This record gives sequence, structure tokens and C-alpha cells, in this order.
Amino acid sequence: MGDAGTRLVERFNDAWHRGDLTTVAACLAEDVLYSPSAWDGPARTLRGRDAVCRAFADQLGNGPTLGAVRAAGDRVLCEWSWPQAEDGTVLRGVDLYLVRDGLIAAKDVFSKITMDG
Repeated sequence: MGDAGTRLVERFNDAWHRGDLTTVAACLAEDVLYSPSAWDGPARTLRGRDAVCRAFADQLGNGPTLGAVRAAGDRVLCEWSWPQAEDGTVLRGVDLYLVRDGLIAAKDVFSKITMDG
């Protein structure tokens, strides 16, 4: 699953940055779960391709700098970071994917704000 999972997430990431919601949706299982980072209270998990795609629709085309994509079994991890803000902070994180039957079955986002330098 490792190489196939890595290629799937790389395809998803490429479509995201191109703003291609059709391809993003094609990478997702019908019953996908999406758990975003919590910014101002508990994060709400979204369930189902339609609900997840509605949440993604206004985010596509924007995104952080992506780092390595690594796979182990049915899990794929993608590192990312945003450029340094004026106050010197950097938002960094990882997306953890569960791949099932060649599709993304879950995307869980973990992040933190750091002071670099």
C-alpha cells in the first residue's frame, strides 16, 4: 500500500493546489472523515464526500508549502508549513491520511505555531 498511498496523496495535493475540486473529490472515499485542526474551540469532524468537499471548496488553490509524503501500511503522512508571519511565527503541521481501497478514507490535521530562528 505504501507507494500507492503516497501517489494518491500526492495526486490529492496536486489537485488541491491547482484548485481542482473534481480530482480532489475523486481521491476521497464516499464515507471519508475529515478532522481539521482546532483554532478557536473543538474541531468538528466532517463525514461524507459531499460534506468534506463543501468544506474544501473555498480552501483550494491556497495552501502551505508541502514537505515529505511518507507511507506506512494504510497510513500516509504529509508534512507542511506556511511562510513565516510578520510576528516571526510559523504554522507547521502534518496531515495524517487513512487509505482504504485506493481512496482517502480519513484526513486528520495536526498543527502548531512555532517561533523559528
